[in-house]
Amino acid sequence: MDTSLLPAAAIAAFAAIGVMAYELKASLAPPSCPECPHCQALAEDREQRERELATWYARKHGLDGDEDDDRRIG
Repeated sequence: MDTSLLPAAAIAAFAAIGVMAYELKASLAPPSCPECPHCQALAEDREQRERELATWYARKHGLDGDEDDDRRIG
């Protein structure tokens, strides 16, 4: 048996598993439309959660201060 194709087949199999996982995750999210008030509310909630998470992360790791600013006052 020729084993020279085995690494390529393994890479192709792992790529197919990755694509399948991505597609399954995408299929779990409901479709959204820009006109629907319900979808707009969901998008606003998602953005608010992302902002809160970013703020929390910055505060936790000390990244929310002005010590990194390059501006000098005075």
